[in-house]
Amino acid sequence: MKIRISTASPDALACETLILGFFSDERPPKGYCGLVDWRLNGMISTEIAGERISGTFLEKFAYAFPARIHVSRLLLFGLGAVSDLTYDRLYNAGFEMAKTVNGIGATDLAIPMPAAGRGPLQLAGMTEALITGIFDGCAREPEKLRALSLEIPARADNKGDIRRGLDRFRQKAGTVEIAILESKEATADETEGLL
Repeated sequence: MKIRISTASPDALACETLILGFFSDERPPKGYCGLVDWRLNGMISTEIAGERISGTFLEKFAYAFPARIHVSRLLLFGLGAVSDLTYDRLYNAGFEMAKTVNGIGATDLAIPMPAAGRGPLQLAGMTEALITGIFDGCAREPEKLRALSLEIPARADNKGDIRRGLDRFRQKAGTVEIAILESKEATADETEGLL
């Protein structure tokens, strides 16, 4: 399992699948999901307004080949209300995300931390919970876990907290081979100020 922390904007991502958590009480979506919605000319907001998606916990919505961002598929996962977000919910969402990506055969993923910098939860704990859920969801199929490449796009000021959460995850994961990398993109690709 390779995990890379980056400051890539949605149109600079070079991965197969982008997974976004979104919330039932955020209209329009905020954070990285809101930035992707903006890049897709309000596609996510339109689906919400048309009541085709709501953001209820563990709701799933797939969108193939979204224009204006360089990913093959976009997966949206409902996380319920921001005020109801807990570390357990993030773990369960991560577990469900892993089952879904295993089911579709995806191994090259980008997953920004949902609600980063919003709400009462610490970002390091949020990162640890979500990534542990993904790890546990993939653990039944070790060959898929070894092939998994995960990018966590984040604002530069959130990278330290995300790194701390990943380090705590790695300590608990034991002997599994996990590489945590921090990329050095050009400043033009940074999401700084956009989230």
